Amino acid sequence: MAIVKKKIWPEYFEEVVSGKKNFEVRLNDFDISEGDTFILEEWDPNTKSYTGRNIEKKVTYVKS
Repeated sequence: MAIVKKKIWPEYFEEVVSGKKNFEVRLNDFDISEGDTFILEEWDPNTKSYTGRNIEKKVTYVKS
């Protein structure tokens, strides 16, 4: 099992944290498989820096 870290903008991060958003759509530019751990790190595009908040999710489905 792999750990994959990706940036996520604050408005989408909040939706993931609240449970409103329970999926993530990304371009297929990295390897990820069901069972991997996906770490979403909040990224502020205005300051061009990480906020320090992140959330860890288990990948349950990957569309090919």
